[in-house]
Amino acid sequence: MVGLIGLVAASGCINGESIESPSHDGAVADDPGAGGAALSARHAAIHNLKAAIPVAGDVLIAGGADASNRSLATAEFFDPSAGQFVATGAAASSRAGASAVALSATQVMLDGGFSGVAAIKNFSLNLEGNVLSGAEIFDEATGAFSPAGRMAAARMGFTATTLTNGNILVVGGQDNLGNVLDTAELYDPATGKFIAVNNPMSDRRMFHTATLLLSGKVLVVGGATNLSGDTTSSADIYDPASNSFTPATFPMDHQRAAHTATLFTGGPLAGRVLITGGVGGSSFYFKDSSAEIYDPATQEFLLLSSFMNEPRSLHTATLLDDGSVLLAGGFNGSVAVSGGVLSGASGLISNSAETFDPNSGDFTCVGGFNTETTRCNQSMSVARAGHTATLLAAGPAPHRVLIAGGIGAADPAAHGAALSSAELFNPAAGGSFSATGAMSTARALHTATLLR
Repeated sequence: MVGLIGLVAASGCINGESIESPSHDGAVADDPGAGGAALSARHAAIHNLKAAIPVAGDVLIAGGADASNRSLATAEFFDPSAGQFVATGAAASSRAGASAVALSATQVMLDGGFSGVAAIKNFSLNLEGNVLSGAEIFDEATGAFSPAGRMAAARMGFTATTLTNGNILVVGGQDNLGNVLDTAELYDPATGKFIAVNNPMSDRRMFHTATLLLSGKVLVVGGATNLSGDTTSSADIYDPASNSFTPATFPMDHQRAAHTATLFTGGPLAGRVLITGGVGGSSFYFKDSSAEIYDPATQEFLLLSSFMNEPRSLHTATLLDDGSVLLAGGFNGSVAVSGGVLSGASGLISNSAETFDPNSGDFTCVGGFNTETTRCNQSMSVARAGHTATLLAAGPAPHRVLIAGGIGAADPAAHGAALSSAELFNPAAGGSFSATGAMSTARALHTATLLR
C-alpha cells in the first residue's frame, strides 16, 4: 500500500533524500551461486538483454521505493532452489506500494500505486508525482509486462483481492486529489476492463485490509478515513453475487490502520480471521499490540485476552503449514498528525518475530522474550517494516517463508533506509531465520507474489 509511505516516512524510517525521477535501475550481478546451470542460464539471458524467465514456485518482486526513496519500475524473482534473486523484465511505470494479484497460473497484475518524488524533511513527507490508475500484467512465460487497462480512479493505500470467480476486487485508497475513497471496482480478466461496484462502503478507507472469506465474500476492515490520520473500527462485507457492500453487523473493538488480517483455512478457527496490531485512534497516534478474531457466522469481533509481545504496524502476517501465524517485524512506535502532515514519530523498527497459536490463543516470541527490553529477542538479521513475507511452495514441509526488503537498520532505533537483504524463516524446531541472497535493488513497499 503506497499510502504507507507516508506512515513510514513520518516514522523516520526513510532516509532524508529526495526522489528526482522514477528509477529503472537494477541489473543483477553474474553470480550463479548454488543454482548451477539453471541459474547460469537465467543470468546469461540477462546479459543477452532478454528478460530472465521465472518458473512456478519462484517469487516475483516488483516495484517499491529504493534506498534514495525513488519509486521503481524494475522487477526480479527469487529462485528458492538457488537462494538467489534474478532480474527480469521492467514495468512501464515505476510504482511504490502498488498491489499485485495472481490473474492465472502464469500471470500477475500490478495495479495503482504512487510514482514520482518523495521529499522528506524533519519527519514530514511531501509527495510530488502521481497516484496511478493504470495496471500492467507480468507474464511468467515471457518475463515481460504489458498494459492491462485503467481504473476509474487513481488509487494508493488500497487493497486488491482475487475473488473465487477470478475477478479482482479493488477497494478504497487515496486518489490524486487527496480524497480518501469509499468506492471500489472490479477487474474482469476476460475483458481486461474495470467496472464499478454497485454501492460505496460504509466508510472511506486507506491502509485497511481486505480478506477473502471461505464463503467467497470479502471482509474489509478498518483503515484511515482522512489525510489527518483518523481511523475507523468499522467493517464492510462485499458480496460478489450482488456486486455490493453491506456494513458488518458489529465493528472491531479497536480502531486500526496498517494492521494485518489472516484467514484460518483449517483447525479450530477455520473460516475466522485474525486481525493484529496497527495504529489507531485520532491522527494515527496510538500504537497497538492487541489482536481480535472475526467470526463470519456472527459477524462479531472478539478481542483476545492475550496480546502480541510488542506493538506492530507495517508488519507482515503469514499463515504457516501447521495453522499458526508468523508475525514479523514492523514499526512499534506511535505517529502524530498535524495539519494533515504525518509527523512527530517515535519508537523502534522491530527486528523480532512471534507466532500465534490458534489452539491456545497465545503469542510466542521466536527466539524467546527479553525481560529487560520487555520485547521479543532479536530473531531477524535486521529490523524491517514495510517488507514482504511469502510462504514458499518449494521444498519439504514445513515450508519456509521469504522475508524481503523493507525499511530497516542494523540498529532498530536508527532511522532506516530501504533494504536489499532477504532472509528465510524455517518453522521447524521452533522456528529460526537465516540469511539468503540479496535483491539486486533495495526495495520497500514493493510487492511479492508466489508464481504458480
